[in-house]
Amino acid sequence: MALSDYITSNFGQIKSQLGWSDSLQLATITDKTLELYGVATEAEATDSRKLHALADVAVWRQALADVSLDYNFSADGASYSRSQQADMIRKNLNDAITDAVAYSANYAIGFSTNDDHADWTT
Repeated sequence: MALSDYITSNFGQIKSQLGWSDSLQLATITDKTLELYGVATEAEATDSRKLHALADVAVWRQALADVSLDYNFSADGASYSRSQQADMIRKNLNDAITDAVAYSANYAIGFSTNDDHADWTT
């Protein structure tokens, strides 16, 4: 599945709500995803799980950038809380980053044979 197809099928509602076009925003998200992956072309991105996890991060970053200037306001006796949208996108971005952290070049799991936590028991 091409990356643009993955984004469209998994984020179609976001794409529609924010008015994303295939030629502008999807191209930007695709480029950012490949940059995060560390490759120049989609063909070089051979791990689809990694590619999709990083695409999720790129999608939510783009979405947050697109709504970051929205503000709360009141008019005609009604109140509009547009910041709620940014809050939800921020939550989704944090979740996506958590899921993608294992694919970061700086991610490492270490262990020690030292018992420096005497309160831990086995």
